[in-house]
Amino acid sequence: MNLTKQQAITIFGTGTALARALGITKGAISQWPDALDQKQTAMVIGAAVQAGRPVPEGFIAPVVDLTSPPSEQAAA
Repeated sequence: MNLTKQQAITIFGTGTALARALGITKGAISQWPDALDQKQTAMVIGAAVQAGRPVPEGFIAPVVDLTSPPSEQAAA
């Protein structure tokens, strides 16, 4: 599953903010296709997680608490 360019921009609010978060130019963003590839999607999701921005459902696996016994994890 990959993001669209519009979804990526929406995560950051503007194309300029997206470009800044990725360390690339807004011109580079404008040249992206409407359907992002896996690498572009991973870059956007990674930058969003680092910036504390919400990402569309299904792009991040649920957090598993490795400090609790498995029986407690299943109950959560």
